[in-house]
Amino acid sequence: MIRKLILLVTVSVMVSANLDMKVKDLLGNSDYNTHKNLINHIFSNEANFYTNNQIDYTKIIQELSNNGVLKLNLPSTQNVSITFNVNKYPKKSSKNLTDILKALGQHNFVVQEEIVVNNNLKWTIQIKTAAAISPLRLSQELQSINCRIVDIKREGDYNWNYSIDTSDSSIYRAEDLINNKDLSLKKPLKPYMIKVSNAKVITIKSLNGNIWYPNVVFYDEALNIIGIYEENSLHKSLRLEVPNNTKYIKIDDLYTLANMKQGINITKE
Repeated sequence: MIRKLILLVTVSVMVSANLDMKVKDLLGNSDYNTHKNLINHIFSNEANFYTNNQIDYTKIIQELSNNGVLKLNLPSTQNVSITFNVNKYPKKSSKNLTDILKALGQHNFVVQEEIVVNNNLKWTIQIKTAAAISPLRLSQELQSINCRIVDIKREGDYNWNYSIDTSDSSIYRAEDLINNKDLSLKKPLKPYMIKVSNAKVITIKSLNGNIWYPNVVFYDEALNIIGIYEENSLHKSLRLEVPNNTKYIKIDDLYTLANMKQGINITKE
């Protein structure tokens, strides 16, 4: 009985110390020490900030933001370096991070380093900004594609390091042809990206008089190309067999998306 009690106390202390360390990593020593009493109050019930026995960064960041403790504004426009470490699907992860950053208003970042080792990706960018990227918004967008931040390290105001679990990721803002038999899609601002599963055949029809030069690319789960269909002739509709193991399909025009400005309809068989 005494051993069990000691073990429970030890685990509780370790959990508390681990959460405390992660909060300090987010805020930096100075802000952490300044708001120590408030932080102790916010995180008095450590269990609320764990999901499946793992630290839930979204909940932590949400609370820090709600209480005005997480400061992201800089004294002036500065170069900020951000490193993303992901554990799976480097091609898909690079695309997702690029698209998410653009959705968060970061269009002019510079890629400083991109290293792939054993299917792990290290991707470092630099942005010129007057405020760091909101880790809350970043976390929320990552959650929308089944990714999870597992660690954040902040070194001063100008260096951030994120570790992200991408093992169950999907493509950011891909259209869903898994739970839908057909899709009717509006004018594209960029090539359509469709997620599929176990589709044998798809039919693509132009809407309202579109005629287009088909450029269709089939990808596997890791976003490796497994098939390409191109036609240098105009089409109103197209019926294509889907290669085995296809998880994503990109639908584009060989020359200009203006040829698809009225949208398309996609049906799977």
